[in-house]
Amino acid sequence: MITQFSMFSKKSLLTLSLVASLAALTSGQTKFVKKSPIKIGYSVFDMQQPYWQAYTKGVQDACKAAGYEFILSDQKSNQQAEVSGSIDLINQGISALINSPIEPAALPAVIDKAHQGNIPVIIGDVGVAGKYDAFVVSNNEEGGKLAAQYMIEHLKDKSGTKEVLVIELHPGAAVGGPRTKGFVDEIKQHSDYKIVASLNGNDTVQGGYQATQNTLSANPNLAGIYATNDPEAEGAVQALKAAGKNGVKDVFLVGFNGDPPALELIKKGEMAATIRQDPYGQGQKCVELATKFMNNETVEYSDPATKSVFFPVKVIDKENVDQFIQK
Repeated sequence: MITQFSMFSKKSLLTLSLVASLAALTSGQTKFVKKSPIKIGYSVFDMQQPYWQAYTKGVQDACKAAGYEFILSDQKSNQQAEVSGSIDLINQGISALINSPIEPAALPAVIDKAHQGNIPVIIGDVGVAGKYDAFVVSNNEEGGKLAAQYMIEHLKDKSGTKEVLVIELHPGAAVGGPRTKGFVDEIKQHSDYKIVASLNGNDTVQGGYQATQNTLSANPNLAGIYATNDPEAEGAVQALKAAGKNGVKDVFLVGFNGDPPALELIKKGEMAATIRQDPYGQGQKCVELATKFMNNETVEYSDPATKSVFFPVKVIDKENVDQFIQK
């Protein structure tokens, strides 16, 4: 889900000052020790977002099943909280650290400090930096490709040039690049499609609304919208409604995540589809990997070069949405 090597704000400078103060404490050890009792610390991106609520539940349920103590630190989309919260978890004697970072650039010194205490570090989605031990993430480029293929299939009977808006994640977002690339590369293979705008939706409902509203003003015949996360797609639905348009019949809207609000919009016929990630499953996988590291067992990676474990993605539309809506 979202951020890597962004331009430094004042918060960034404060965060990096804190990171720098840790540098002298780091040693980069890789032999892990399972403490007793076993505590798993999770520093989560932001518990206000449905995606991260599901991710956290996956981690928590897996910890409960394994008999581990679960300790949560909520970054609340704050870079300083990412660092200070992770340090606090380490100081509580955890056996493994899972981190879904708001700012991956702040990870290296935190990871080194964890390794100094023989603690493995698993990065749960978003983006990476430093000598982490595993990176659990969706196949985002494949998801973008699926979104384009789905849109192309459902607009094949529409004549003329089909104008498309891409609503991107905020600049520097680690997963945003692959999601956009997969979509754009596929769309470019079809000469009857034209991407008329690619705008930053800032990962939010308001950002998606603004991007859609602005594009509709200049391109009233817009045929499709690809939003690289579901909050942006929700905003697109609102903007389409305000313009008297529907997100299926008038402007074909595809999101990304599989968040509950988006599933409801699909069920109501206000949005065509979303690309489903599995945050709950990813959270459980993080704990599974933590267990292997604590036991110093061999870990199998999807991509050994980046220590990545990829999760598959799939399309959710009106045909299968009911099976994904929580009862």
